[in-house]
Amino acid sequence: MTRGTCVAQPGPAPPAPAQLVQKAHELMWYVLVKDQKRMIIWFPDMVKDVIGSYKKWCRSILRRSSLILARVFGLHLRLTSLHTMEFSLVRALGPEELDRMALSNRMPMTGLLLMILSLIYVKGRGARESAVWNVLRILGLRPWKKHSTFAEVRRLITEDFVQQNYLKYQRVPHVEPPEFEFFWGSRASREITKMQIMEFLARVFKKDPQAWPSRYREALEEARALREADLAAHYPHASVSQD
Repeated sequence: MTRGTCVAQPGPAPPAPAQLVQKAHELMWYVLVKDQKRMIIWFPDMVKDVIGSYKKWCRSILRRSSLILARVFGLHLRLTSLHTMEFSLVRALGPEELDRMALSNRMPMTGLLLMILSLIYVKGRGARESAVWNVLRILGLRPWKKHSTFAEVRRLITEDFVQQNYLKYQRVPHVEPPEFEFFWGSRASREITKMQIMEFLARVFKKDPQAWPSRYREALEEARALREADLAAHYPHASVSQD
């Protein structure tokens, strides 16, 4: 049998769906780190380092990982060499979108930040910390559990992103026991447009942006204002038609 190939073999009972999802998350972060470090993504290494005893279900794990990578990070996991079983990550987002973001060379961080900013935006003003963690648990992230990519996830979100002015983290007034909520930081407002958030949401949830009508209208208004400002800066005597 060829080393590292997905070959069905008799063995233990199928794992629970939650176990396959967890393995898919582990594989997702594994290939993201490999790509970030400019390391070759070999399939035999995926089997050895992540999939392990779940090799019989590797097709399902790969499919789930690929789906999450595409929806959350805008990346495609592609087999680039059938002979060597080498994979690569291909960006689906246009470089002009990513270049606007200070985190554009740190794709895992960017995806995590966009997920949090999207949740805040959909909520309307701010998002309770408990709501943020409920969403991040879907991606296999836990507040007090050290992560192979993000290390201390809670510290990254509540301290690093806050110090970088991507997020605000504030206590909810007059609530006991204490609760906290997140808001967009000033840097996020400067570097990330609401339309980018709508496009991210549409990709993650496979929905049309108009599935969030009030937020979509707000994003359209911001996009129009940005166009008008850009036009005024380049052509001071021009005006944008009202249509």
